[in-house]
Amino acid sequence: MSLADIKAKINAETQTQIRTLEAENDARVSAMNKQADSEVKAIQTSYKERFAKEEPEILKRRQIVAELDAHKVDLGVKQRLIGEAFEGALRMLTELPHDNYLSFVHTLMEKAVVTGEEVLLVGKNERHIDGAWLDSYNASHSTRLSFSGDRLPISGGFVLRNGKIDINCSWDMLVGDLRPEIESDVVNRLFS
Repeated sequence: MSLADIKAKINAETQTQIRTLEAENDARVSAMNKQADSEVKAIQTSYKERFAKEEPEILKRRQIVAELDAHKVDLGVKQRLIGEAFEGALRMLTELPHDNYLSFVHTLMEKAVVTGEEVLLVGKNERHIDGAWLDSYNASHSTRLSFSGDRLPISGGFVLRNGKIDINCSWDMLVGDLRPEIESDVVNRLFS
């Protein structure tokens, strides 16, 4: 056998072995692909079944969350409207006509005065309670109430100071004090 024949025989055997190895590798790759496809399908089927079981619960949770969000928004709107109702009441007190305003202050003053020597504090923007009104009140009630030089950040009404004791008859305090008592009635009137 010549060298060329030996080379040809080795080449032929090598080619045969290469084709055998390629066929074996192709078979392994094909088997691996089939197994991977089978596993992927099993996982997909498992997830589809799991989702089908959990979908109603997921949708139910979404609905509950959406309802909670809607209730939260509704509650916020209602709270804002209730706040606006009380702010409106405060504004109405502040905007009472002069005579009605002073009549209300007079009634409150009669209930608030203890010693007749108190100091009267009013709001920064007070337009109705003035020196002439206080002089008239003092004369008709035999009191010696006096104005303080200090003005308070209140929307209306007054504060009577007797030493370290303040009797707060400001509109802000009156509305704030009444709010817990009448809020449920306001809610019923607004939302029934």
